[in-house]
Amino acid sequence: MTDIHLVRQPVFDRADTAVGYELRFRAPEGDDGDPFARSYLSGSFEFVRAGLPAYVRATREQLLERIFDAPEADSLVVLLPPDLPAEPEVLEAVADLSKRGVTVVLDEFELPRVAGAPILSYLALANAVRIDLRTQDPAALAPLVAALKRQGKRAIADHVLDLKLYQACATLGFDEFQGPHFSRPEPLPSAELPGSTAAALRLLALARNPDTPERDLEQVISSDPGITFQLLRIVNSAALGGRGITSIGHALRMVGRTNVVRWLALASATARTGKRGTDDELVRQAVQRAHFCEKLATPQTRLDKGTLFLIGLFSLLDAVFRMPMHEVLDRVKLDDDVRAALLDRTGPFSGPLLVVESY
Repeated sequence: MTDIHLVRQPVFDRADTAVGYELRFRAPEGDDGDPFARSYLSGSFEFVRAGLPAYVRATREQLLERIFDAPEADSLVVLLPPDLPAEPEVLEAVADLSKRGVTVVLDEFELPRVAGAPILSYLALANAVRIDLRTQDPAALAPLVAALKRQGKRAIADHVLDLKLYQACATLGFDEFQGPHFSRPEPLPSAELPGSTAAALRLLALARNPDTPERDLEQVISSDPGITFQLLRIVNSAALGGRGITSIGHALRMVGRTNVVRWLALASATARTGKRGTDDELVRQAVQRAHFCEKLATPQTRLDKGTLFLIGLFSLLDAVFRMPMHEVLDRVKLDDDVRAALLDRTGPFSGPLLVVESY
């Protein structure tokens, strides 16, 4: 397992109330995976945004790969860089985000010096612009802020250094503020869960085919505890609500094919590193335990096969994810009997798990 390098800085409104956090992600050296996708799938994204929208700067590749389609619309503010090309596919991706209710912000915004500049193609889709006060004179920004207001766009002041600059921006009509005057960026640890390259890519191909039976998807998901955990996190999202999950099939039916494809696009983006080693062995053991538990669902025990499989698969999650079991399970909503078996080895499903562990 590696750590995603993450820096967080709050964004404030005119009432000095925090309205979000800018999150700046960076993958470790030599890792080609997408750090935002990995943070989202691991659950650390939800933790570090602390219930407020996360301001995340997008790249062209992330937009084309639809990396931002999975998170809830109100959990995300997408910052578009000033050099983003006005390509039809990128414009379509941004337009789709806007239609879904995701807030779109043009970052480091300046009035273009030439007509037809690419940034103008995105202005109609944007809810707000963010202005870097290090590169523009606040005294000359009054016409720009006024023009933005007439178009219904919010103005965000970035790099507000001191009280004097904050008061000047407030007088100009800026809506949100960010910078050292309020809070400096803070580095945060952001442990991520291991990616599952082969399973994620295979699942993405299967899920995009409408003729693929759900049992085939379930079979591939069942081959990897990391993929299964990520699926349960999607089911646990606010949009899908959540009874306690009892099996992989149950989770798959709740999430639906469209959300499966969105989730897998993220999962495949996270898994572009070849560092496996110990994780491979733990995953192999977890799958072996799952099949063993499943075989103990006999007419005599009257226990559900799918539930026993899930318990066996998750029984090594604390080792796979390098964190206490209760912290892992707090990120997903499982049936109470499943949690009892995994946390305390109690309840109706604990017997088969104890047998497997003893063996």
